[in-house]
Amino acid sequence: MSPYFSFCKNMMIRSKEFKIFCKPDAHHGVRLKITETVVKKIYVTLDVAIELCERLKALEQLYWESRPLPRNGRLHSEEMVEQESTYTLDLSVREYRQNLQITQSKKIWTRGPCDSINIPDVGEFRRELFHLVEELSTNYLTLSVETDDSGISKVLRGNRVAVIYCPIRPWPWTRSYPITELVFDATLVGLILFDRDIDKIREYCEHNYPDLMVDSYVDMNYESDDWNVLYQNLKIRWIRRGQQFRINEHHGTLSLKHEDHWFTA
Repeated sequence: MSPYFSFCKNMMIRSKEFKIFCKPDAHHGVRLKITETVVKKIYVTLDVAIELCERLKALEQLYWESRPLPRNGRLHSEEMVEQESTYTLDLSVREYRQNLQITQSKKIWTRGPCDSINIPDVGEFRRELFHLVEELSTNYLTLSVETDDSGISKVLRGNRVAVIYCPIRPWPWTRSYPITELVFDATLVGLILFDRDIDKIREYCEHNYPDLMVDSYVDMNYESDDWNVLYQNLKIRWIRRGQQFRINEHHGTLSLKHEDHWFTA
């Protein structure tokens, strides 16, 4: 396997250029090098890049909720402690504009002093990185089905488990219906990822979870002709194996927090 990185993607974030290089890795699928300049860079595995997208999404929301913004000052700082590296994320405001510095330390597979990059727009950077990560995950990580000790089959991609959720409320894929099988159903994951046939998805759900579907239809008070829109909005999120999470009642968002009823991926 080549020790060299190949150019993968160019990103222009508020007139600042970032380049991403990648190389296949037998254990991690892909390793990425994200560069701001020749000397300003960080290294991440594909799994860490996915986790980074999750953290950046939370920081993006924090930035927009921190109104009115201070002229200068730190908004948030946190660490991502990974097996091979530790990353510090410092979100600050300078002249009312956001700035995120990502610093990488405790490097096992890189040498030298701490590496870092400065990002002028968290949201734009996250979206660009997310699209690349999804593409690389599809190309380099294999899908498999694993049955846990409780007999529930889960779809895995690398070290992450497929979790089903829906942004429409109230709906069975929220914490009002804490049915573990429904959140991880391997057959349903396949229908959502590859088939996308709404009639097949609805038929499968009504056949395998008839009582639950009837209860949710009553709760929603939708006309029967409108029910398909609920199945159209089923989504998959890849959660790191062993991570505890919950699906929020409002807006059907998925949160990696230890609140109320939670599941383990």
